[in-house]
Amino acid sequence: MNKRIVLPLCALPIAFAMLAGCTGTKLSAQSTLPPPLIEQLPARVGIYYSKEFREYVHKETRSNIDYEITLGPAHVQNLDWLLKAMFAEVVPVEDPTRVSDIRPPLVMVLEPRFQEYSFLTPKDVAGEAFIVTIRYLLTVYDGDGGRVDAFTFTGYGREKARTLASKTPLQIATQRAMRDAGAKVAVELTDQESVRLLLRNPRELLTPPPPTAAPDEPAPAAEPPPAAELPPPSTGG
Repeated sequence: MNKRIVLPLCALPIAFAMLAGCTGTKLSAQSTLPPPLIEQLPARVGIYYSKEFREYVHKETRSNIDYEITLGPAHVQNLDWLLKAMFAEVVPVEDPTRVSDIRPPLVMVLEPRFQEYSFLTPKDVAGEAFIVTIRYLLTVYDGDGGRVDAFTFTGYGREKARTLASKTPLQIATQRAMRDAGAKVAVELTDQESVRLLLRNPRELLTPPPPTAAPDEPAPAAEPPPAAELPPPSTGG
């Protein structure tokens, strides 16, 4: 299977605001990413985004600079785009453990969670750069809602910077970390043994079953043939 994937940095969807120090400066960027060059599987999968994931915000203070980075909305947009490129159908679900009644059935359900967002500033490393790490836990459920497995994907990004207060380098490093993690999900997820088992014959799960034909009515029972008439008994002479 050809799994070459292209994720242009300049088009990576990311929408986060950053508040630095006491200036109240906000920075946001958003764009549309073209489909990656990856073979799409004819499978119907579910996706569950918890409230915590959708609204995830990272906050910390470094060198008297307050950083507030809203990551949730950008990652929902990014994963939606990525999964729709990987699978023929992507269905949002409200509870990953209650999906058995969905028709046509789902091959599997994915639930992403943030495990880590961290960064190093130019002051932290021997060089003038921001270095970002993003780590996700991707839990996999089967089509009946049973937990099957979980995988960790980590992305790294780096961008040169001359000052700690410069927000654009941190933004670019975050974009690169998102791109790196997304590429790993696209290439590595379907190679996991548990996922490969769930994806067996996915085309059958996309095709609705044919309508059930009404059973034929039983043929009426044949009437028994009329009894043969016996000749009258002969009389003696």
